[in-house]
Amino acid sequence: MFIYSASAFSLEIIAVQNAELQNLYLYNGSRLTVYPEEGALISLQGRANKRVKLDITQSGVIYFAPGIRIVDLHAKDPIITLNKYGEGEFAIGFSLRGEKHVSGNYQKSIKYQVSYVD
Repeated sequence: MFIYSASAFSLEIIAVQNAELQNLYLYNGSRLTVYPEEGALISLQGRANKRVKLDITQSGVIYFAPGIRIVDLHAKDPIITLNKYGEGEFAIGFSLRGEKHVSGNYQKSIKYQVSYVD
């Protein structure tokens, strides 16, 4: 008899770790680049040895905090291959730009979707 878990065949996001930015000080026109290795991490679990794609949807201007805008949001590798245990991780990098005049929703969410390529 063969028993399997439903989660063994589905693609799941098991953890999201946000970037830990300390002593953040940006002024009008200044910029801080957060490389994917230091940025956010999205951990996945799914089918072993399968390729997975990350699509990030960014609509409109997104602010990290009042006066700090997120630009150039990207994954280090938008397509990864899950390991033999079905685990993988996307590293997300971005740039922060300081602005003098800020308007809009500061906490607009960034939407992303993961899916199998094969």
